[in-house]
Amino acid sequence: MSPTPREPAYWQAVYEEGNPGWDKGEPAPPLARVLGQVEPGLAVLVPGCGFGHEALLLARQGYRVTAVDFAPAAIAGLRERAGTLPLTALERDLFSLGEEFSGVFDLVVEHTCFCAIPMAMRDEYARVMAGVLGEGGQFLGLFYETDHQPGPPFKTTREDIERHFSPLFEILHLSRPLDSFAGREDKEWLALMRKRTP
Repeated sequence: MSPTPREPAYWQAVYEEGNPGWDKGEPAPPLARVLGQVEPGLAVLVPGCGFGHEALLLARQGYRVTAVDFAPAAIAGLRERAGTLPLTALERDLFSLGEEFSGVFDLVVEHTCFCAIPMAMRDEYARVMAGVLGEGGQFLGLFYETDHQPGPPFKTTREDIERHFSPLFEILHLSRPLDSFAGREDKEWLALMRKRTP
């Protein structure tokens, strides 16, 4: 039986076949732009980090970064690129972070992680991300819009983002960025959210 997107082996196979299609070899321009305006020193989680281009950018800018992916090849590639940068790269399922990292982070930065998560698990993803954030913590996401079925990438629209996140987050900003990678113009949503007070 073939592995499913909920298993590390599925994504490991994608990496072993060559450069994954979502990887552009550098941080996404909309995220790089916003992160350049945020005060460094925050504790940041990068879920579903892949080769970790955003995580590396954050570490170079002085953030305390924890990057997570459950594909061994992704974490191995990130660790190789990180060298001596102050960055923690964890090979584990992001859904397992809740208890150990409860309230630890000031900021979550995600790039194309949400669209890799099956529809039935997205409410749980939002709950885990809210759980690892401290009071007033923020979530910065660059979401890839797609109607692709059955996935991955799984269907992602503005309405999907609002439906899954708004119960736990106040959506401060949600719009199409003007500086997406070539080929992704009008296919992304840039969102900034703040964890709601219980």
